[in-house]
Amino acid sequence: MTIDEIKTAADVLGGDRWKTWMKCGLHDWQALPQTDSGEHYCQQCYTLWTADGAIKNIPDRFAP
Repeated sequence: MTIDEIKTAADVLGGDRWKTWMKCGLHDWQALPQTDSGEHYCQQCYTLWTADGAIKNIPDRFAP
């Protein structure tokens, strides 16, 4: 997947993304799949991590 596909999927979840993220629990980001440009991502909550483990798109708890 590409970063744009991950961001689009995260947008589709909207306010439910926070709930999904909370259900995922602690992520082992290194074990997650990678985008075509090397970032890791969760296939459930669509969180992205940089190649060194920094979260790029934390879900918004108060998103509509």
